[in-house]
Amino acid sequence: MKKAVKKMITATTLLFTGMHFINQYIDTSNTPVILSKNDKVYQWKDLKINYTEKGNKSAPVLLLLHNLTPSSSKEEWYKIDKTLAQDYHIYELDLPGCGKSDKPDITYINYIFVQLISDFIKEVIREKANICAAAFSSSFSLMTARMNPDLIDKIIIINPTSINDLIRPLTTQGKIKDHVLGLPIIGTFLYNCLQSKSLIEDHYISHYYYNEKNVLPKEIDISYYNAHFNHSRGKYLFGSILANYTNINIIHALPMIKNEIYLITNGKHTSLVQEYKQYNDKIHAIYVSNCRLLPQLEIPATIAEKIKQIL
Repeated sequence: MKKAVKKMITATTLLFTGMHFINQYIDTSNTPVILSKNDKVYQWKDLKINYTEKGNKSAPVLLLLHNLTPSSSKEEWYKIDKTLAQDYHIYELDLPGCGKSDKPDITYINYIFVQLISDFIKEVIREKANICAAAFSSSFSLMTARMNPDLIDKIIIINPTSINDLIRPLTTQGKIKDHVLGLPIIGTFLYNCLQSKSLIEDHYISHYYYNEKNVLPKEIDISYYNAHFNHSRGKYLFGSILANYTNINIIHALPMIKNEIYLITNGKHTSLVQEYKQYNDKIHAIYVSNCRLLPQLEIPATIAEKIKQIL
């Protein structure tokens, strides 16, 4: 019996030691793909928020908000931000838990992002801003407009998250996933497995792009770097997403928003547009083709042109 216990303790120790060394290797081998140029830091509460500013400062302001995943960052706009900066004063944020911004060990709820956007516009931009948000960032962009309508002009959303997905409740299973990911060694190891380069590439092929031949290795490398930047602390955001802490019910907010709202989405997703128009019939829909979740990467020229037409 004692021998069996000793063997179990030895095996467990070796297992955790192996996980620890794998975590360290991933951490130390993670190198930037795009060198930081003109990055700035916004000190928000006790967090450092990484952002960039581009374009003509006398032009209308456009705030670009990337999708909300641990591998997401402001680099999702790298194919169109220079084009847009010719006509607009561009701001791009790395949201908390993403990119080069701080990734605190907290529960990430939707209101955190609403508050950040509101404060960033008030304290950094200091004038009314147009917003262009991708995918899940649609939720807190719309809630910002509902709570602070005077801060925002037009809202452009690229492939918004389904309203039905946004109202998925917190579950016990989700809480367990969040708790496990928060563990020091095993949680980090599991996160590193779930955010491996091969799985990120699979996600690009199955969710982000329409044609897998358009996926660039550079984009996979950027996403992998962002997912593991700052000692893989993106796991805390990831846990909150899996547990549905980041979700919010926007059904009651949508009819109250007076700002112009434009949805840019695939022509096959007319049901998604109708889902939103059911609560605000003034929403405008613009359809594009040959793309999936992140058309600003796959068909950048088309998306840049659509944004310019709207603004």
